[in-house]
Amino acid sequence: MSIALTLLAYWLASPWIPDHVAIHVGPDGVGYGSALRMFVTCCIIATVAFIVGGVTARGFFVSGHWYQIEKSIVVCTESFAYAVLGVGLGSVMSTIGQEPNGSNAQSAGIGLLSFVLVFIVFATVYVLALPKGRLEELDTA
Repeated sequence: MSIALTLLAYWLASPWIPDHVAIHVGPDGVGYGSALRMFVTCCIIATVAFIVGGVTARGFFVSGHWYQIEKSIVVCTESFAYAVLGVGLGSVMSTIGQEPNGSNAQSAGIGLLSFVLVFIVFATVYVLALPKGRLEELDTA
């Protein structure tokens, strides 16, 4: 659902998004690439992360192995998926209204900031929404 909404947002904003956006900033300068290709790549990575997180969570629940470490794996995987969508949205949507090849390095920075903020928000949501992980007792003998 979130991927579909993300794609819908891109489709609605696409008339105002330049064809090329800054996708990499490094010591050699700014690297530009197709906005659509970047966005589709983010959606594919997020899809894989959502599937891995969902299958992992289901496996832990079914086996009754729901401890704090297992919960943190699921929380991080699912939050990562949302954060990757945040990179795509932040980077691409920050270029709305710019000239066709007027994208600058700030869009890459906004994408990274979006990644961090979205990850924090969804990690908090998943920590609160998922059942509490049991404490794993270590054998001290």
